[in-house]
Amino acid sequence: MADLGLAIQRAQDKTEQMKARADAVSELEQAGTFDDLTSLGGGQDDIDRQLSQLTTAGQVDDELAKMKAEIGSGSGGDDAPALGQGEGEKEPAQ
Repeated sequence: MADLGLAIQRAQDKTEQMKARADAVSELEQAGTFDDLTSLGGGQDDIDRQLSQLTTAGQVDDELAKMKAEIGSGSGGDDAPALGQGEGEKEPAQ
């Protein structure tokens, strides 16, 4: 019976501690201390978002390098239109 009494007492102590923590978290939440966890979107945390941005930035850099290579390897012949003066632009005075 003594063991049962101790087990019940531990359970009550643990319940009181959990209630105290819940109350403290509620107070902090009402004070605006916590960030809005629903704004993370898709269960991502800050590290996941940063990794995603770095991956995207790397893809953009790769795409830019590929485009530069394509432009640089162009033949410059008759099949590619030449860049010229726009219709509304005047020739600069010399």
